[in-house]
Amino acid sequence: SIVFIGSQFARVAVGKAVAYCAAKAGLVHLAKAMAVDHADQNIRVNSLSPGAVATARLLQRWPSLEAADKGLGPAHLLGRIAEPEEIAAACAFLLSSDASFVTGTDLLVDGGYAVR
Repeated sequence: SIVFIGSQFARVAVGKAVAYCAAKAGLVHLAKAMAVDHADQNIRVNSLSPGAVATARLLQRWPSLEAADKGLGPAHLLGRIAEPEEIAAACAFLLSSDASFVTGTDLLVDGGYAVR
């Protein structure tokens, strides 16, 4: 099983992030194409697209994870950013035998960001 890490920005474009949005959309489609090419080898290929996640990367734009949550959380229907463990659990699911009938899909784990 292969899992590419996309982003909610594979589905929702934002300003000043043309290359990032295009690259993440490309990863999502790459997973679909690879799923087609490798299904007969019993290789599952999916992508996982998280919303904002409380990681050190956010500290490049925000003074603290609390400030990031306060600023970015309202953009998600659930009103907060994700914890890394939540994204890891979704990835573990896609890699596990529990997802043995899942291939060529993008699992959107974005707290409802893309709905807006």
